[in-house]
Amino acid sequence: MEERKDVSSNTHSKNVSNNVNSNEYKPLEYKSLENEQHSIQDIPKSNPKNNKEQPAFVKRVKKSAVFFMAVAIVGMIIYSMGHPSSYVNTTDQAADALKTHMSTSLGVGTRLMSSDEKYVGGDLTITHKSNYDETTMYIWDYAAEDGDYVQVVIDGTPMGEPFMIKNKPISFKVPTVGEVQIIGTRDGGGGITYGVYYEANSTTYFNGMDVGGDNIYTLIRE
Repeated sequence: MEERKDVSSNTHSKNVSNNVNSNEYKPLEYKSLENEQHSIQDIPKSNPKNNKEQPAFVKRVKKSAVFFMAVAIVGMIIYSMGHPSSYVNTTDQAADALKTHMSTSLGVGTRLMSSDEKYVGGDLTITHKSNYDETTMYIWDYAAEDGDYVQVVIDGTPMGEPFMIKNKPISFKVPTVGEVQIIGTRDGGGGITYGVYYEANSTTYFNGMDVGGDNIYTLIRE
């Protein structure tokens, strides 16, 4: 009987040992899983805040790109007005302008001829619908820069001394209702010819005169 008890005791010990071993294994497995879970949690995740900020940053970049592109375009326009091309415009619009001495399609500073051909124009009436008190007038030599000089007089008041007209336009602020007189003071050769553009009616006039002559532009609001 005692041997049975001993055997039973041994058997029980083995079972307990096995149970202990079995019980110990599970916590180890669970602990290992916890470690794995902890390791997974330690992996850095993308910050939702950053995800929200990135589109805003992209928008700012796009806005900046559009802004600088607009500035570049405006700069090119200003540069082209201040530095007109030296080539002579030979398009159909230019040919028509030489015949009619006016144009609503040619840009400021358009050059129609490579050399001067004497042309004596006349006075013109500028009608427009502008509500502004002033408008901008541009004047330039539409042929060769040969030393022609003119003087601008607005409502009887000279706007400075006579100056040489060049292919590069010069601008003046003039009243939308009043008279602008352009006086020819010096002929560099071939007659005094010039182009004048009024923003009030978006029209260019190609005019001319002799030394001492003048062209009067009467601006009237319709």
